[in-house]
Amino acid sequence: MAESTLVIVTRPPYGLEEAFAGLRLGLAMAVNGMKTSIVMVEDGVYNAVAAQKADAVKMPSNMDATKELYDFDVPVYVVKEDLEERGIPESALYEGLKVVPAGSVKALVEEHSVVTTF
Repeated sequence: MAESTLVIVTRPPYGLEEAFAGLRLGLAMAVNGMKTSIVMVEDGVYNAVAAQKADAVKMPSNMDATKELYDFDVPVYVVKEDLEERGIPESALYEGLKVVPAGSVKALVEEHSVVTTF
């Protein structure tokens, strides 16, 4: 039986539903008592940008969905190198996110019994 879940978010926040679905899966797992972590990689790091305007595209807010995870002590990691490749400064991120080096993703994968990618 699974004891923990790592959700890897690889997609940008709007235009597709994958990122939102991944964040909601993480929330569902945490609400049900499972140790859960989220890591935003590749274009998924755009979900970490504070200046999102979900209402402009008539979509649910991925920023709000991420912040709901904090109520259940779900750590949300953002890969530093992916931010840098996209020219996103850490100062553009919203509060509560943990910026980590790409090399730490392997350890995150190893410490979770289930890993799923969105």
